[in-house]
Amino acid sequence: MPFAEKLAKLRKQKGFTQQELAQRAGVGIAQMRRYEKGNSSPTLQVIKNIAKTLVVTTDELIFDEGEEIIPSKIQDKELLEQFELISTLGPRDKEAIKTILESLIIKSRLEEIMPSRPDAAWSKEMHQVVSEFRKGAEEYSDDEIESIVDEAVEAVRQMEV
Repeated sequence: MPFAEKLAKLRKQKGFTQQELAQRAGVGIAQMRRYEKGNSSPTLQVIKNIAKTLVVTTDELIFDEGEEIIPSKIQDKELLEQFELISTLGPRDKEAIKTILESLIIKSRLEEIMPSRPDAAWSKEMHQVVSEFRKGAEEYSDDEIESIVDEAVEAVRQMEV
């Protein structure tokens, strides 16, 4: 779909008049009409302003579905925006977020393969997992392995609360 059609379609979907969108994007109404007729192309700054106003990505505004240069597998726009904000954080904060995400993913995978059990049954299952883990982690001491497992168990239990 040509940019002009896409712009008009998105503007109408979001409930803006041409005048409102023009004001918020920082262009004149006559220029906005030219964009929607396909008689003129906006600058990158204007595209950015229009995308912000319409609460869409510039890719959504410019490219057709599936045509984006880097298609995102994340369909949840709020989550995608949060990941974009995370990319601006410092290294320590990024590492903390990665650790939290990894813990949630591990918890989810454990819940998929291990049905909810009482603590005794769960502990027995974890001891079997630890035995398997030790086979592949021979360079770690027993204390290091116990510490890693304790941290993982605590993280999973914290997620349940």
